[in-house]
Amino acid sequence: MDKPYTWKRTEETEIDLADLLRRLCGKWKQLAACALAAAALLGGYGWLKGRDVQDTAQKGAAQEAELTEEEEKSVADAVQLTKDVDSLQEYLDNSVLMKLDAYHKDKYVMLYCIDHAKRQELPRITESYLNFLLNGGAADALEAYGSKDWKMDKSYLSELVSAYQKTYSSPYQIAVAETSASGMFSESLFYVEITGQDAKAAEQMALDMQEILARHAKEVQETAGSHKLTLISSAKNVTADSGLQAQQQEKRALLSTSQANLKAMTDAFSKEQHAVYLDTAGMDKKEKQKALEEETGSQSGIPFKYIVLGLFGGVFAYCGAFACWYVLRDTVKSVAEMKRLYTFPCYGGIPMAAAGVKTGRVFLGKMAKQGGLPGASAIQGGQEYAKVCNRIRLACKKQGVAKLCAASDFPLQRQEKECLAALAGQLKGFGIELELADNALGDTDIWDSLAKTGQVLMVCRIGTTTHRMVDDAMGFYLENGIAVTGAVAFLPVF
Repeated sequence: MDKPYTWKRTEETEIDLADLLRRLCGKWKQLAACALAAAALLGGYGWLKGRDVQDTAQKGAAQEAELTEEEEKSVADAVQLTKDVDSLQEYLDNSVLMKLDAYHKDKYVMLYCIDHAKRQELPRITESYLNFLLNGGAADALEAYGSKDWKMDKSYLSELVSAYQKTYSSPYQIAVAETSASGMFSESLFYVEITGQDAKAAEQMALDMQEILARHAKEVQETAGSHKLTLISSAKNVTADSGLQAQQQEKRALLSTSQANLKAMTDAFSKEQHAVYLDTAGMDKKEKQKALEEETGSQSGIPFKYIVLGLFGGVFAYCGAFACWYVLRDTVKSVAEMKRLYTFPCYGGIPMAAAGVKTGRVFLGKMAKQGGLPGASAIQGGQEYAKVCNRIRLACKKQGVAKLCAASDFPLQRQEKECLAALAGQLKGFGIELELADNALGDTDIWDSLAKTGQVLMVCRIGTTTHRMVDDAMGFYLENGIAVTGAVAFLPVF
Protein backbone atom coordinates (compact mmCIF):
# COMPACT_ATOMS: atom_id res chain seq x y z
CA MET A 1 0.00 0.00 0.00
CA ASP A 2 1.25 3.42 -0.86
CA LYS A 3 1.98 5.93 1.85
CA PRO A 4 -0.85 8.44 2.41
CA TYR A 5 1.66 11.29 2.12
CA THR A 6 4.36 10.70 -0.44
CA TRP A 7 6.31 13.74 0.67
CA LYS A 8 6.93 12.24 4.11
CA ARG A 9 9.77 9.94 5.01
CA THR A 10 8.10 8.74 8.24
CA GLU A 11 5.00 9.35 10.33
CA GLU A 12 6.91 9.07 13.59
CA THR A 13 7.82 12.28 15.38
CA GLU A 14 11.02 12.26 17.41
CA ILE A 15 11.77 14.62 20.27
CA ASP A 16 14.92 16.64 19.80
CA LEU A 17 16.23 16.89 23.36
CA ALA A 18 18.97 19.34 22.40
CA ASP A 19 16.43 21.71 20.86
CA LEU A 20 14.12 21.27 23.85
CA LEU A 21 16.92 22.17 26.29
CA ARG A 22 18.02 25.11 24.15
CA ARG A 23 14.51 26.53 24.11
CA LEU A 24 14.07 25.89 27.83
CA CYS A 25 17.31 27.75 28.62
CA GLY A 26 16.03 30.65 26.57
CA LYS A 27 13.09 30.89 29.00
CA TRP A 28 15.30 31.36 32.06
CA LYS A 29 13.50 34.53 33.17
CA GLN A 30 10.12 32.81 33.22
CA LEU A 31 11.72 29.81 34.93
CA ALA A 32 13.20 32.00 37.66
CA ALA A 33 9.90 33.85 38.16
CA CYS A 34 8.02 30.56 38.50
CA ALA A 35 10.57 29.22 41.00
CA LEU A 36 10.43 32.39 43.13
CA ALA A 37 6.63 32.43 43.09
CA ALA A 38 6.49 28.79 44.16
CA ALA A 39 9.07 29.43 46.91
CA ALA A 40 7.04 32.38 48.22
CA LEU A 41 3.77 30.44 48.22
CA LEU A 42 5.20 27.30 49.78
CA GLY A 43 7.26 29.33 52.28
CA GLY A 44 4.14 31.23 53.36
CA TYR A 45 2.25 27.96 53.72
CA GLY A 46 5.05 26.48 55.83
CA TRP A 47 5.16 29.55 58.06
CA LEU A 48 1.41 29.50 58.66
CA LYS A 49 1.46 25.75 59.21
CA GLY A 50 4.27 26.05 61.75
CA ARG A 51 2.44 28.74 63.69
CA ASP A 52 -0.80 26.75 63.73
CA VAL A 53 0.98 23.59 64.89
CA GLN A 54 2.79 25.42 67.68
CA ASP A 55 -0.40 27.20 68.83
CA THR A 56 -2.35 23.94 68.78
CA ALA A 57 0.37 22.06 70.62
CA GLN A 58 0.70 24.80 73.21
CA LYS A 59 -3.06 24.99 73.83
CA GLY A 60 -3.35 21.21 73.97
CA ALA A 61 -0.49 20.97 76.44
CA ALA A 62 -2.03 23.69 78.59
CA GLN A 63 -5.39 21.91 78.67
CA GLU A 64 -3.94 18.49 79.43
CA ALA A 65 -1.41 19.65 82.01
CA GLU A 66 -2.02 18.54 85.60
CA LEU A 67 0.09 20.51 88.04
CA THR A 68 0.64 20.11 91.74
CA GLU A 69 -0.30 22.89 94.11
CA GLU A 70 3.33 23.98 94.42
CA GLU A 71 3.76 24.01 90.63
CA GLU A 72 0.58 26.04 90.22
CA LYS A 73 1.84 28.56 92.77
CA SER A 74 5.15 28.86 90.88
CA VAL A 75 3.25 29.50 87.64
CA ALA A 76 1.03 32.09 89.34
CA ASP A 77 4.10 33.86 90.76
CA ALA A 78 5.71 33.89 87.31
CA VAL A 79 2.54 35.29 85.72
CA GLN A 80 2.37 38.07 88.32
CA LEU A 81 6.07 38.84 87.89
CA THR A 82 5.56 38.97 84.12
CA LYS A 83 2.83 41.57 84.55
CA ASP A 84 5.06 43.58 86.88
CA VAL A 85 7.94 43.47 84.40
CA ASP A 86 5.70 44.51 81.51
CA SER A 87 4.25 47.41 83.51
CA LEU A 88 7.68 48.60 84.60
CA GLN A 89 9.04 48.31 81.06
CA GLU A 90 6.09 50.30 79.73
CA TYR A 91 6.65 52.97 82.38
CA LEU A 92 10.34 53.33 81.53
CA ASP A 93 9.56 53.47 77.82
CA ASN A 94 6.86 56.17 78.07
CA SER A 95 7.60 58.25 81.16
CA VAL A 96 9.07 61.64 80.28
CA LEU A 97 10.58 61.89 83.75
CA MET A 98 12.48 58.61 83.31
CA LYS A 99 13.95 59.80 80.00
CA LEU A 100 15.27 63.12 81.32
CA ASP A 101 18.92 63.85 81.88
CA ALA A 102 19.03 64.06 85.69
CA TYR A 103 22.10 66.32 85.49
CA HIS A 104 20.32 68.84 83.25
CA LYS A 105 16.73 68.96 84.45
CA ASP A 106 14.77 71.85 82.94
CA LYS A 107 12.11 73.27 85.22
CA TYR A 108 9.91 76.34 85.46
CA VAL A 109 8.88 77.56 88.94
CA MET A 110 5.95 79.92 89.63
CA LEU A 111 5.20 81.62 92.97
CA TYR A 112 1.51 82.27 93.71
CA CYS A 113 -0.04 84.36 96.46
CA ILE A 114 -3.54 83.89 97.93
CA ASP A 115 -4.74 87.07 99.65
CA HIS A 116 -7.94 88.90 100.54
CA ALA A 117 -9.09 85.69 102.20
CA LYS A 118 -10.59 85.28 105.68
CA ARG A 119 -8.32 83.59 108.20
CA GLN A 120 -10.63 80.64 108.81
CA GLU A 121 -11.09 80.09 105.04
CA LEU A 122 -7.43 80.42 104.02
CA PRO A 123 -6.34 76.79 104.82
CA ARG A 124 -9.10 75.22 102.75
CA ILE A 125 -8.50 77.65 99.88
CA THR A 126 -4.79 76.82 99.82
CA GLU A 127 -5.40 73.08 100.10
CA SER A 128 -7.90 73.29 97.23
CA TYR A 129 -5.18 74.56 94.92
CA LEU A 130 -2.61 72.05 96.17
CA ASN A 131 -5.08 69.18 95.79
CA PHE A 132 -5.88 70.31 92.24
CA LEU A 133 -2.19 70.46 91.31
CA LEU A 134 -0.96 67.32 93.04
CA ASN A 135 -3.79 64.83 92.62
CA GLY A 136 -4.58 64.81 88.92
CA GLY A 137 -6.80 67.82 88.40
CA ALA A 138 -4.08 69.85 86.72
CA ALA A 139 -3.08 66.86 84.56
CA ASP A 140 -6.67 66.44 83.35
CA ALA A 141 -6.88 70.13 82.56
CA LEU A 142 -3.58 70.06 80.67
CA GLU A 143 -4.72 67.09 78.62
CA ALA A 144 -7.96 68.85 77.72
CA TYR A 145 -6.44 72.30 77.24
CA GLY A 146 -3.16 73.69 76.14
CA SER A 147 -1.40 75.38 73.27
CA LYS A 148 0.65 72.23 72.84
CA ASP A 149 -0.52 68.65 72.47
CA TRP A 150 -0.05 67.14 75.93
CA LYS A 151 -1.70 63.87 74.91
CA MET A 152 -0.04 61.29 77.15
CA ASP A 153 -1.05 59.00 79.95
CA LYS A 154 -2.27 60.89 83.02
CA SER A 155 0.28 59.20 85.27
CA TYR A 156 3.17 60.42 83.11
CA LEU A 157 1.74 63.94 82.87
CA SER A 158 1.18 64.18 86.64
CA GLU A 159 4.88 63.55 87.25
CA LEU A 160 5.74 66.80 85.48
CA VAL A 161 3.59 68.99 87.75
CA SER A 162 4.34 69.52 91.46
CA ALA A 163 3.31 72.11 94.09
CA TYR A 164 4.47 72.87 97.62
CA GLN A 165 4.53 75.44 100.41
CA LYS A 166 7.58 76.51 102.33
CA THR A 167 7.77 76.15 106.11
CA TYR A 168 8.55 79.54 107.62
CA SER A 169 10.55 80.35 110.75
CA SER A 170 9.11 81.38 114.12
CA PRO A 171 9.27 85.23 113.73
CA TYR A 172 7.23 85.04 110.50
CA GLN A 173 4.64 82.74 112.12
CA ILE A 174 4.27 85.13 115.10
CA ALA A 175 3.74 88.09 112.73
CA VAL A 176 1.07 86.21 110.81
CA ALA A 177 -0.71 85.27 114.06
CA GLU A 178 -0.75 88.89 115.25
CA THR A 179 -2.10 90.03 111.86
CA SER A 180 -4.87 87.46 112.03
CA ALA A 181 -5.76 88.45 115.58
CA SER A 182 -6.16 92.09 114.57
CA GLY A 183 -8.97 91.04 112.19
CA MET A 184 -7.19 91.79 108.90
CA PHE A 185 -7.34 89.49 105.86
CA SER A 186 -4.78 86.68 105.72
CA GLU A 187 -2.59 85.58 102.85
CA SER A 188 -0.81 82.36 101.79
CA LEU A 189 1.99 81.47 99.38
CA PHE A 190 2.61 78.29 97.34
CA TYR A 191 4.92 77.24 94.54
CA VAL A 192 4.10 75.41 91.29
CA GLU A 193 6.99 73.58 89.63
CA ILE A 194 6.81 72.36 86.03
CA THR A 195 9.35 69.86 84.66
CA GLY A 196 9.77 69.66 80.87
CA GLN A 197 11.53 67.50 78.37
CA ASP A 198 13.46 70.63 77.46
CA ALA A 199 13.39 74.32 78.41
CA LYS A 200 10.88 75.23 75.69
CA ALA A 201 8.46 72.48 76.67
CA ALA A 202 8.70 73.43 80.37
CA GLU A 203 7.96 77.08 79.61
CA GLN A 204 5.02 76.27 77.34
CA MET A 205 3.48 73.96 79.92
CA ALA A 206 3.95 76.64 82.60
CA LEU A 207 2.13 79.21 80.47
CA ASP A 208 -0.73 76.77 79.96
CA MET A 209 -0.80 76.09 83.70
CA GLN A 210 -1.11 79.81 84.44
CA GLU A 211 -4.22 79.97 82.28
CA ILE A 212 -5.61 76.81 83.88
CA LEU A 213 -5.11 78.15 87.44
CA ALA A 214 -6.74 81.44 86.50
CA ARG A 215 -9.82 79.51 85.36
CA HIS A 216 -9.74 77.18 88.34
CA ALA A 217 -9.63 80.15 90.76
CA LYS A 218 -13.30 80.90 89.96
CA GLU A 219 -14.32 77.41 91.05
CA VAL A 220 -12.30 77.66 94.28
CA GLN A 221 -13.97 80.99 95.11
CA GLU A 222 -17.37 79.37 94.83
CA THR A 223 -16.51 76.29 96.90
CA ALA A 224 -13.80 77.36 99.40
CA GLY A 225 -14.26 81.10 99.93
CA SER A 226 -13.60 84.51 98.46
CA HIS A 227 -9.97 85.33 97.73
CA LYS A 228 -7.58 86.69 95.13
CA LEU A 229 -4.97 84.51 93.37
CA THR A 230 -1.92 86.40 92.10
CA LEU A 231 1.17 85.20 90.22
CA ILE A 232 3.98 86.99 92.00
CA SER A 233 6.99 85.75 90.05
CA SER A 234 8.29 82.96 87.83
CA ALA A 235 11.73 81.61 87.04
CA LYS A 236 13.37 79.14 84.66
CA ASN A 237 16.14 76.93 85.91
CA VAL A 238 18.34 73.94 84.97
CA THR A 239 19.39 71.80 87.91
CA ALA A 240 21.12 68.52 88.68
CA ASP A 241 18.50 66.43 90.48
CA SER A 242 20.19 63.68 92.48
CA GLY A 243 16.78 62.43 93.65
CA LEU A 244 15.62 61.94 90.05
CA GLN A 245 18.89 60.19 89.21
CA ALA A 246 18.43 57.79 92.12
CA GLN A 247 14.83 57.14 91.08
CA GLN A 248 15.84 56.36 87.50
CA GLN A 249 18.62 54.01 88.64
CA GLU A 250 16.27 52.28 91.06
CA LYS A 251 13.64 51.64 88.39
CA ARG A 252 16.18 50.31 85.88
CA ALA A 253 17.84 48.09 88.47
CA LEU A 254 14.42 46.79 89.51
CA LEU A 255 13.57 45.97 85.89
CA SER A 256 16.86 44.15 85.34
CA THR A 257 16.48 42.15 88.56
CA SER A 258 12.87 41.26 87.80
CA GLN A 259 13.73 40.08 84.29
CA ALA A 260 16.54 37.91 85.63
CA ASN A 261 14.25 36.44 88.28
CA LEU A 262 11.54 35.76 85.73
CA LYS A 263 13.99 33.99 83.42
CA ALA A 264 15.27 31.87 86.28
CA MET A 265 11.71 30.91 87.22
CA THR A 266 10.63 30.00 83.67
CA ASP A 267 13.85 28.10 82.97
CA ALA A 268 13.06 25.86 85.94
CA PHE A 269 9.56 25.09 84.63
CA SER A 270 8.61 21.72 83.24
CA LYS A 271 6.95 21.53 79.80
CA GLU A 272 3.53 21.37 81.45
CA GLN A 273 4.25 24.40 83.63
CA HIS A 274 5.60 26.32 80.66
CA ALA A 275 2.50 25.54 78.59
CA VAL A 276 0.19 26.74 81.40
CA TYR A 277 2.37 29.82 81.93
CA LEU A 278 2.18 30.83 78.25
CA ASP A 279 -1.57 30.24 78.19
CA THR A 280 -2.32 32.28 81.32
CA ALA A 281 0.29 35.04 81.12
CA GLY A 282 -1.83 37.07 78.72
CA MET A 283 0.77 37.01 75.93
CA ASP A 284 -0.20 37.71 72.36
CA LYS A 285 0.71 35.36 69.51
CA LYS A 286 4.03 37.05 68.73
CA GLU A 287 5.20 36.82 72.33
CA LYS A 288 4.13 33.18 72.58
CA GLN A 289 5.94 32.41 69.34
CA LYS A 290 9.12 34.05 70.64
CA ALA A 291 8.89 32.21 73.94
CA LEU A 292 8.37 28.88 72.19
CA GLU A 293 11.35 29.53 69.92
CA GLU A 294 13.52 30.32 72.93
CA GLU A 295 12.33 27.16 74.65
CA THR A 296 12.88 24.85 71.69
CA GLY A 297 16.06 26.55 70.56
CA SER A 298 14.64 27.26 67.12
CA GLN A 299 15.63 30.37 65.32
CA SER A 300 13.40 32.51 63.14
CA GLY A 301 10.01 31.23 62.02
CA ILE A 302 11.16 31.36 58.37
CA PRO A 303 10.64 27.84 56.96
CA PHE A 304 13.81 27.44 54.88
CA LYS A 305 12.92 23.83 54.12
CA TYR A 306 9.69 24.90 52.45
CA ILE A 307 11.41 27.73 50.57
CA VAL A 308 14.05 25.39 49.11
CA LEU A 309 11.36 22.84 48.30
CA GLY A 310 9.35 25.58 46.61
CA LEU A 311 12.33 26.64 44.49
CA PHE A 312 12.97 23.13 43.23
CA GLY A 313 9.27 22.47 42.88
CA GLY A 314 8.78 25.62 40.83
CA VAL A 315 11.66 24.70 38.53
CA PHE A 316 10.36 21.16 38.11
CA ALA A 317 6.79 22.34 37.47
CA TYR A 318 7.86 24.88 34.86
CA CYS A 319 10.16 22.38 33.11
CA GLY A 320 7.39 19.79 33.08
CA ALA A 321 4.82 22.22 31.73
CA PHE A 322 7.23 23.50 29.10
CA ALA A 323 8.14 19.96 28.02
CA CYS A 324 4.45 19.05 27.68
CA TRP A 325 3.82 22.23 25.69
CA TYR A 326 6.82 21.46 23.46
CA VAL A 327 5.79 17.87 22.77
CA LEU A 328 2.06 18.48 22.28
CA ARG A 329 2.47 21.43 19.92
CA ASP A 330 2.16 20.41 16.26
CA THR A 331 4.65 23.00 15.02
CA VAL A 332 7.83 22.26 13.12
CA LYS A 333 10.49 22.63 15.80
CA SER A 334 13.77 22.67 13.86
CA VAL A 335 15.37 22.46 10.43
CA ALA A 336 16.76 19.05 11.38
CA GLU A 337 13.21 17.84 11.98
CA MET A 338 12.15 19.05 8.53
CA LYS A 339 15.03 17.20 6.91
CA ARG A 340 14.19 14.06 8.86
CA LEU A 341 10.41 14.07 8.18
CA TYR A 342 10.03 15.29 4.59
CA THR A 343 11.35 14.14 1.25
CA PHE A 344 11.59 17.57 -0.34
CA PRO A 345 14.93 19.30 0.23
CA CYS A 346 15.26 21.85 3.02
CA TYR A 347 17.92 24.39 2.14
CA GLY A 348 18.46 25.58 5.70
CA GLY A 349 17.34 28.21 8.17
CA ILE A 350 17.91 31.95 8.44
CA PRO A 351 17.99 33.39 12.01
CA MET A 352 15.61 36.31 12.59
CA ALA A 353 16.74 37.91 15.88
CA ALA A 354 14.20 40.33 17.31
CA ALA A 355 16.98 42.41 18.81
CA GLY A 356 18.75 42.69 15.46
CA VAL A 357 15.90 43.91 13.25
CA LYS A 358 17.46 47.29 12.52
CA THR A 359 20.90 45.79 11.87
CA GLY A 360 19.38 43.12 9.67
CA ARG A 361 17.54 45.66 7.58
CA VAL A 362 20.70 47.68 6.96
CA PHE A 363 22.62 44.48 6.16
CA LEU A 364 20.06 43.19 3.69
CA GLY A 365 19.87 46.57 1.97
CA LYS A 366 23.64 46.55 1.44
CA MET A 367 23.49 43.02 0.05
CA ALA A 368 20.77 43.96 -2.42
CA LYS A 369 22.81 46.92 -3.70
CA GLN A 370 26.14 45.10 -3.85
CA GLY A 371 24.76 41.94 -5.41
CA GLY A 372 27.34 39.83 -3.65
CA LEU A 373 27.16 37.24 -0.89
CA PRO A 374 28.29 38.10 2.63
CA GLY A 375 31.38 36.55 4.09
CA ALA A 376 31.71 34.53 7.26
CA SER A 377 32.47 37.70 9.23
CA ALA A 378 29.08 39.25 8.41
CA ILE A 379 26.38 39.88 10.97
CA GLN A 380 24.41 37.16 12.68
CA GLY A 381 22.68 35.02 10.06
CA GLY A 382 24.92 36.17 7.20
CA GLN A 383 26.73 32.87 6.84
CA GLU A 384 23.52 30.85 7.03
CA TYR A 385 21.92 33.19 4.52
CA ALA A 386 24.81 32.67 2.12
CA LYS A 387 24.48 28.90 2.41
CA VAL A 388 20.73 29.03 1.74
CA CYS A 389 21.17 31.31 -1.24
CA ASN A 390 23.87 29.14 -2.80
CA ARG A 391 21.93 25.92 -2.25
CA ILE A 392 18.83 27.39 -3.94
CA ARG A 393 21.00 28.63 -6.82
CA LEU A 394 22.60 25.22 -7.34
CA ALA A 395 19.26 23.38 -7.09
CA CYS A 396 17.64 25.69 -9.66
CA LYS A 397 20.64 25.31 -11.98
CA LYS A 398 20.53 21.53 -11.70
CA GLN A 399 16.78 21.35 -12.35
CA GLY A 400 16.81 24.01 -15.01
CA VAL A 401 14.48 26.30 -13.06
CA ALA A 402 14.57 29.95 -14.11
CA LYS A 403 11.53 31.15 -12.20
CA LEU A 404 10.01 30.10 -8.89
CA CYS A 405 7.67 31.50 -6.26
CA ALA A 406 8.54 31.82 -2.55
CA ALA A 407 5.21 30.90 -0.93
CA SER A 408 4.35 30.96 2.76
CA ASP A 409 1.20 29.72 4.48
CA PHE A 410 1.27 32.54 7.05
CA PRO A 411 1.61 36.34 6.96
CA LEU A 412 5.25 37.33 6.78
CA GLN A 413 6.82 39.90 9.07
CA ARG A 414 8.58 42.97 7.73
CA GLN A 415 12.12 41.69 8.29
CA GLU A 416 11.19 38.37 6.67
CA LYS A 417 9.86 40.14 3.59
CA GLU A 418 13.04 42.21 3.43
CA CYS A 419 15.12 39.05 3.67
CA LEU A 420 13.21 37.39 0.82
CA ALA A 421 13.48 40.58 -1.25
CA ALA A 422 17.25 40.54 -0.73
CA LEU A 423 17.30 36.84 -1.67
CA ALA A 424 15.41 37.65 -4.86
CA GLY A 425 17.98 40.32 -5.67
CA GLN A 426 20.81 37.84 -5.15
CA LEU A 427 19.20 35.13 -7.30
CA LYS A 428 18.38 37.63 -10.04
CA GLY A 429 22.09 38.14 -10.53
CA PHE A 430 22.29 34.42 -11.35
CA GLY A 431 19.40 34.53 -13.81
CA ILE A 432 16.79 33.17 -11.42
CA GLU A 433 13.56 35.12 -10.91
CA LEU A 434 12.02 34.80 -7.44
CA GLU A 435 8.50 36.06 -6.72
CA LEU A 436 6.99 36.48 -3.25
CA ALA A 437 3.60 34.94 -2.41
CA ASP A 438 2.64 35.94 1.13
CA ASN A 439 0.01 33.68 2.76
CA ALA A 440 -0.35 31.70 -0.47
CA LEU A 441 -3.08 29.22 0.49
CA GLY A 442 -5.21 31.87 2.13
CA ASP A 443 -5.10 34.36 -0.75
CA THR A 444 -6.96 32.93 -3.77
CA ASP A 445 -5.88 35.82 -5.99
CA ILE A 446 -2.35 34.45 -6.29
CA TRP A 447 -3.26 30.83 -7.04
CA ASP A 448 -3.18 31.48 -10.81
CA SER A 449 0.28 32.99 -10.41
CA LEU A 450 1.44 29.90 -8.51
CA ALA A 451 0.04 27.57 -11.18
CA LYS A 452 1.63 29.63 -13.94
CA THR A 453 5.03 29.66 -12.27
CA GLY A 454 4.86 25.92 -11.59
CA GLN A 455 7.77 25.95 -9.15
CA VAL A 456 7.41 26.77 -5.43
CA LEU A 457 9.95 27.46 -2.72
CA MET A 458 8.11 26.74 0.54
CA VAL A 459 8.77 29.34 3.22
CA CYS A 460 8.34 28.08 6.81
CA ARG A 461 8.81 29.64 10.20
CA ILE A 462 10.08 27.42 12.98
CA GLY A 463 7.64 27.51 15.88
CA THR A 464 4.78 28.83 13.69
CA THR A 465 4.45 26.45 10.77
CA THR A 466 2.67 23.26 11.79
CA HIS A 467 2.88 19.79 10.28
CA ARG A 468 -0.75 20.15 9.24
CA MET A 469 0.07 23.35 7.34
CA VAL A 470 2.91 21.57 5.48
CA ASP A 471 0.63 18.64 4.61
CA ASP A 472 -2.14 20.94 3.36
CA ALA A 473 0.30 22.97 1.29
CA MET A 474 1.92 19.89 -0.27
CA GLY A 475 -1.48 18.39 -1.03
CA PHE A 476 -2.55 21.61 -2.73
CA TYR A 477 0.62 21.87 -4.78
CA LEU A 478 0.50 18.23 -5.95
CA GLU A 479 -3.18 18.46 -6.86
CA ASN A 480 -2.50 21.47 -9.06
CA GLY A 481 0.68 20.15 -10.65
CA ILE A 482 2.95 22.61 -8.88
CA ALA A 483 6.43 21.29 -8.19
CA VAL A 484 8.05 21.98 -4.83
CA THR A 485 11.69 22.89 -5.41
CA GLY A 486 12.43 22.84 -1.68
CA ALA A 487 11.93 24.75 1.52
CA VAL A 488 13.62 27.42 3.58
CA ALA A 489 12.89 28.24 7.22
CA PHE A 490 13.10 31.38 9.31
CA LEU A 491 14.58 30.67 12.72
CA PRO A 492 13.60 32.65 15.82
CA VAL A 493 16.56 33.30 18.14
CA PHE A 494 15.86 32.27 21.76
